[in-house]
Amino acid sequence: MRCFISIDLPEHVKSEVFHRFENLYGRNFFKGKLTEKENLHLTLNFLGNIENEQIEEIKKELRQVKFGKFSCKIGKAGFFDNEDHVRIIWVELLSEGDKLNVLQKKISEILSEFKTDDKEFSSHITVARVKIVTDKKNLIKEMKNIHFKNLDFETDKFSLMKSELMRQGPEHRTLEEFKLK
Repeated sequence: MRCFISIDLPEHVKSEVFHRFENLYGRNFFKGKLTEKENLHLTLNFLGNIENEQIEEIKKELRQVKFGKFSCKIGKAGFFDNEDHVRIIWVELLSEGDKLNVLQKKISEILSEFKTDDKEFSSHITVARVKIVTDKKNLIKEMKNIHFKNLDFETDKFSLMKSELMRQGPEHRTLEEFKLK
């Protein structure tokens, strides 16, 4: 099964981010797929395809992570690959004292045998997957004008998630939550 480790977003944050990009999508600057509101999250570690027998071992390892709660907030919006070749639209997730990066590295070290790629961690929430940009000039202009105010929250857990690819899109299910104290 496809698994990843994530930080979930509070409902008010998901709603604000989703509706902002739903409005942008409705202006027909690009064609593609918005991330469903309920699927908005920050991926700390993508584990890839994991055998059922390995899940209990992963849970056991993740229970060993000792880390305190910390504050996060939504930052600026951006693109992957770049403005000339837009594949992904995202918003950054910022944390006090770079704690997201520290937590991600700690989890990566504990689960080093499950590392699936060598990409450097980038603290972002994928909000849309772009197939075709139909109005690049206005898309870039509008993206630069997206600013989120007071969208901060306390992070007090991370989760081991299962992702099933369904006809209507991915379905994410929590396998276990791990509290930060």
